[in-house]
Amino acid sequence: MNGRLLTASTAPEEATPSPRSSAAERLENPEAFLTRTDLAELGLTRTMIDGVIREITRTEGVVFFPGTQRPAVRVASFRALVERSTYRGDRVRPT
Repeated sequence: MNGRLLTASTAPEEATPSPRSSAAERLENPEAFLTRTDLAELGLTRTMIDGVIREITRTEGVVFFPGTQRPAVRVASFRALVERSTYRGDRVRPT
């Protein structure tokens, strides 16, 4: 080095990882994945999260990436489940 102090404007560009997007931000991308933690961040309780994972496993399938033990669900699958589970008075809610 030539003795100059590197500042932000003179430092070489380094590849810094971008911060992870929030679960709410990822809901905009149907191909994104949500974890159990993300579902909790969206306000779901543990019981609701278990139900989401169970139902998506049964209907569309969850994703287990190599080296992981926790399932991930696609945003599109989650949004479809929310739509199927929303009752607006146009049909009878199952009991």
